[in-house]
Amino acid sequence: MTELVATAEARALVARIAELEHEGADARDQVRSLLALQDGLAEIAVARSSDDVIARMLRVARESLGFSRGIFFSVDRACGTEARWQFDCGDPLLRGGVPALTNESAILGALHAERAQRVGRAHDLSAPLVDTRNWYVLSALSRGAGPLGILYLDGHPTREPREWDTRLVSVLASLAAVSIENGLLFERTERLATRDSLTGLYNRRAFSSKLDERIARSRTFRGELTYILIDVDDFKGVNDAHGHVHGDTVLRRVARTLTSCTRDDDVVGRYAGDEFVMLLSSDDAASGRSSVARVSAGLRAHGLRCSLGAAQFPSDAGDADGLLEAADRALYAAKAAGKNGFAFASDFG
Repeated sequence: MTELVATAEARALVARIAELEHEGADARDQVRSLLALQDGLAEIAVARSSDDVIARMLRVARESLGFSRGIFFSVDRACGTEARWQFDCGDPLLRGGVPALTNESAILGALHAERAQRVGRAHDLSAPLVDTRNWYVLSALSRGAGPLGILYLDGHPTREPREWDTRLVSVLASLAAVSIENGLLFERTERLATRDSLTGLYNRRAFSSKLDERIARSRTFRGELTYILIDVDDFKGVNDAHGHVHGDTVLRRVARTLTSCTRDDDVVGRYAGDEFVMLLSSDDAASGRSSVARVSAGLRAHGLRCSLGAAQFPSDAGDADGLLEAADRALYAAKAAGKNGFAFASDFG
């Protein structure tokens, strides 16, 4: 009898030791995840753009929390969803390629559920994807005005979801939501400070800042720039004949047309009233002249009568004030020649 008791106690002790070892392994996993998560959260907190926040959030989910797949579903005003960013195993962040969601998908349900997080398994009828791996977790990124998106993660190495794993996902999603909200606020504030309210183009101060940056870069790399000053011909007559509302419409059309004539590296701004400015990268003087002709033709093609004066850096002027003065002389020449055309400062000494 004593031997049986001793054997039972030994078995219980072995079981307890195994349990403690398991708990110790869990604790070590938690510490590793928390330390890795701490660094990842610090990166997310300083991200400015929404896309940057989302990319960092998914990277943390993969590298710090151990999930093999993650997808961020953005939410539009009608609470529809679109897969914007994802990772799969060791692949870099990708766009698209996610199967369409059904009406029964847990992702759609999460948009209207009171719970901010949902955990499920691959065999659930409401599993979000056809190939859901092992167990999955959904966390809503929310703000006061409504949901920002849904974070979906699956493919974790553990067979069953652990409470602290899902809790870390919730922490990750919550901080990402705050960072996205802050990023959106920063973007709105920056736009108000740098953009013209009527046309959406850079305002005069922001354009001047961009001009200084580009001149400094062109000096370093010996690049060439073409500065264009654009004036809407007889704009006062447009306002007098049709009213200021129509005049505003004309200005917005000019802004859209100028933007459509640019490349990614070009800069467009509203200088003042009916005057606009452009800064174009040029391979050489000839390509700069071709660009100005293209912009002028684009305006005329849209029924917009404008005069353009162009100056080139560094041949016509070596600083911002000099470029403006040279372009203004060319603009005056274009007006004197009959308007609705263009002229270059270099053609008039």
